[in-house]
Amino acid sequence: MRLATLHLETARYGDVYRAEMLAKLRRQVVRHIKRTDASAQKVEEALARLTEANAPTDRLAQYGRRPRAASFCRNFWK
Repeated sequence: MRLATLHLETARYGDVYRAEMLAKLRRQVVRHIKRTDASAQKVEEALARLTEANAPTDRLAQYGRRPRAASFCRNFWK
């Protein structure tokens, strides 16, 4: 059972309580933003690595499939 306090500085809706809750909320928001930024940076780095890894595949797709060895040898000896 909670007893109501008569001291206005520590009361649930007092100025000190509201200021403390606002400061706590600010810290939580800043922490959340920092975590989100760190996660976004990790995603960007992973996408950059994926793009680099797929670069040779993209070049092959641009020029079509590779020639077969038999057609290469046939054209080489002409």
